Amino acid sequence: MLVQQLFYDSSENSVINTRILTALFLCTDRLELNEAQKKDYFNALLLQAKKLLAIWVHYDRFRKEEERLRESAPIFDIATPPASISITYSQELYMEFDEYLVQYKSSLDYLAKLPGTLLGRHKWNPSTFGDKGKTILKILRSVLPKEKKKQADDFEKLIFEKHRADIEMIVEVRDKINHFLYGGIPFQNFAVYGLKENNKINYKYPMWSTNQRMTDFMRIAFFNHLRFCEDFIVFFLGLYLKPEYGFFHAPLPAGASQSPWTLIHKAELPFYLNKYGVSS
Repeated sequence: MLVQQLFYDSSENSVINTRILTALFLCTDRLELNEAQKKDYFNALLLQAKKLLAIWVHYDRFRKEEERLRESAPIFDIATPPASISITYSQELYMEFDEYLVQYKSSLDYLAKLPGTLLGRHKWNPSTFGDKGKTILKILRSVLPKEKKKQADDFEKLIFEKHRADIEMIVEVRDKINHFLYGGIPFQNFAVYGLKENNKINYKYPMWSTNQRMTDFMRIAFFNHLRFCEDFIVFFLGLYLKPEYGFFHAPLPAGASQSPWTLIHKAELPFYLNKYGVSS
């Protein structure tokens, strides 16, 4: 007997398996998809889940390396400055952040190809996410029939625009560090040390901005990207809805372990509205 483990999820609360693989595949039995489409879609969904996990793994390694460095971090007393200062710039933190950005962009490229499993690759086969998503918008408008053109506007306004700033920002940083644009990312930012003042130690960590640590940014960006992937995929699944079904979006926080998306029968709508306190 052959037992295959297709995916093992080390993300927080197995959030990728729950929100991507489970929630966005089990619903296909109630969509107008044939078995070939379901199989092709599942394979692409599985690879997308692996890419999301790769992003998480590099974030988690970065976080753990920060904790390890803190244990042996040099402490500098502000009141009595030392004659010499020795700070180690962490190559591990630099490389994990680099790989985090690479996998984020790769995840976008995988996501760009996923609709081809439903629409057919003769209609949908972009080489990459392309021009920070503008290529996807252009293809979408060209493949939808006239009666569904408004849905392309909805996709741009309700899904893409909500995430455009994040996508453009992270792809730009990825290009800086990967292609050494504008001098790349300063390696001096990747250090952990402590400053002692009045017997209190204030640890300094890699920072994304003046008020935000790199680890906090990486975690938030991951969950925002997870939400974008969900919304993106559900949009294309929605093209194959049976008349009596619809996707319900629950008002859950970005970091929730439960998927915000549920495919429901229209008769169930009052129940879900009441459950989440949403007005119709």
